[in-house]
Amino acid sequence: MSHAKKPKLSYKLILLTGSLGFVFILFFWMVIVIAEDKMELISLQHWLESEANMYERDYSLDKSDQSLPNHYEFDMYFSTQEMPRWLAHYNQPGLYEHHLGPEDKHFLVREMPSKEGLYYIVFKDDADDYLDDYESTLHLVTLILGGVIVVLMFIYGSYLVMQIATPLQKVLNKIKHMPPDKPDFPVDAKYQELAIIEQALFDSKTRIDHFFRREQEFSRFAAHEIRTPLMVLQGSADLLVQLDLDVPLANKASNRILNACADIGLLTDTFLLLGKEQIDDYHFQSIEITQLITQQLNAMSSLFPDNRILSTVNNAQSVKVNAPSSFVMVLINNLLKNAYSYAKSELVIEISESEIMICNDIDTLNTQGGYGYGLVIIERICDRLGWTMHRYATTSHYKVTLYFT
Repeated sequence: MSHAKKPKLSYKLILLTGSLGFVFILFFWMVIVIAEDKMELISLQHWLESEANMYERDYSLDKSDQSLPNHYEFDMYFSTQEMPRWLAHYNQPGLYEHHLGPEDKHFLVREMPSKEGLYYIVFKDDADDYLDDYESTLHLVTLILGGVIVVLMFIYGSYLVMQIATPLQKVLNKIKHMPPDKPDFPVDAKYQELAIIEQALFDSKTRIDHFFRREQEFSRFAAHEIRTPLMVLQGSADLLVQLDLDVPLANKASNRILNACADIGLLTDTFLLLGKEQIDDYHFQSIEITQLITQQLNAMSSLFPDNRILSTVNNAQSVKVNAPSSFVMVLINNLLKNAYSYAKSELVIEISESEIMICNDIDTLNTQGGYGYGLVIIERICDRLGWTMHRYATTSHYKVTLYFT
């Protein structure tokens, strides 16, 4: 996943802050609505109970039902007289609310002072809506207050994001100075946590600088200090061969020196290329794989004169790869030398446009093992070329497949 597709921390902080503000406003609104409903019920109940208490007090004084509640605000009904049909369903004392069409009827049911039936005090039409103006004002004030809180939360969220994002952006900008060719950066973060991160980055940059310096020095040493004595050895070995000493042991030693010098030169070139961050195009060549393997098989025969191994090369057509010649030589030499070292009697090589397969039977009596340039170097070369290697072993055969890209 690319870094450009990952979410930004600043957006996450803004979203969290905005969500917190929204939840706060939602709960605040719910509290206002619930409190408003409760206040309305308490006010209506208090008014109804006041009218009922006044009626019962007057009834106890003159024993008549002529002192009725305010007829401009209330209707009063008796269960012993005719009353609305919907009101007849309420036959227990209490405070009730009844939805009658678009109107909410609030009323109080109480037992008659004479203990004969019930009486009902009902708000007239719209008489119980005296709090509507108050509710409208409360809603407006709540809306304005909620908007102010949202704006303040947004300002606070933006300030919080800036307080976090700005120092992080400064740390991010210092990462651009991590390569060795960039100048050093100061550790000047204002906060302790970010200062620790910057110090770790600075220490890593210092270690990277030392690593690259050591690598460059090694490359110079390998290019000059190692190759100079190598050329002396190779020249001396060539001179020994030209002298024609007619001594088999001396000629054999000269040939071994020449082969060792060739191996050292090949490894030196390979290590220098592996140490480069970018391999230049002029190092890549078109190499004919079948021809190279045939040459190396002939060389293997001279290296292992006592081994009676039958080698077979199967290829449908000429196969070429584009790679540094030292890389391919090290790969092929390593695979063939190890195959010859472990093989019992047979070595089969199959070549196609996309792969090389080397398979040998195993000599169970061979305890010497193979010798080559090492599996780590082979894997490193395959990684730089973009190739892959797969190994498969059984009790009787060992197979290595090298896949090209």
